[in-house]
Order: sequence, then structure tokens, then C-alpha cells
Amino acid sequence: MIKYRKQNPLEPEKDAEVTVNLTPLLFFAVGFVAVRALIRTVKRS
Repeated sequence: MIKYRKQNPLEPEKDAEVTVNLTPLLFFAVGFVAVRALIRTVKRS
């Protein structure tokens, strides 16, 4: 997870925080690579 926080000392009500969760993207990438490797293995045999 990546967090970015921007603080404004003069106007604290304008503080901003952005959170990006990369876990679903990681699971998708690993699954995609695994399925692609499996398909290539099946095609070769």
C-alpha cells in the first residue's frame, strides 16, 4: 500500500491523503503469468 499525504500548515482543513492499494494488482499479475505459462505448457504437449 502506498500512502501520500499533503499537509497545508496554514489551512489544515485542506490536508489531503491519497492511498493506493497495489495488492489486487499484484494478485492479478501473478495469476495472469501463471495462466499464461499453463496455456503454453498445454500447447507444447
